[in-house]
Amino acid sequence: MKKASNKTRRRWTAEEKAQIVRRHLRDRVSLADLADETGASPGLISQWVKTLMESAEAIFANELKKVKKIREKELMAKEARIAQLQEVVAELSTEVLRLKKGPGADLQATMSRPR
Repeated sequence: MKKASNKTRRRWTAEEKAQIVRRHLRDRVSLADLADETGASPGLISQWVKTLMESAEAIFANELKKVKKIREKELMAKEARIAQLQEVVAELSTEVLRLKKGPGADLQATMSRPR
C-alpha cells in the first residue's frame, strides 16, 4: 500500500522556467545551486534547458517569418503610396499641358517676352 504524500507537486510558470534557465546559461549558475535556490530538481532544470535548445530553430524561424511579414506589409504600403503619387503627377502634368494649350496661352507667351 502506497503512503499518501503531503507534498504537492510544484507548477512552474513559463516565466519562472525561463528565468531559471537564463540564470543557468547566462550567469553560469550550476544546476545544483539553482536546484537549492529554487526547489526544482537539477534533472528538471536540465530538461528545461534541453527543451529550449531543441526549440531554438523553431523560435528563430518564427521570428524570421514575422520580420518577413512586416517587411512585406511595409513594401506594399510604400508601393501603394508610389502609385498614388504617380497618379497625382500624371494629373498635374495633364493640367499643365491643358493650361499651356488653352485660351490665353498666346497672351501669356507675349507678356513674358522681353521688349
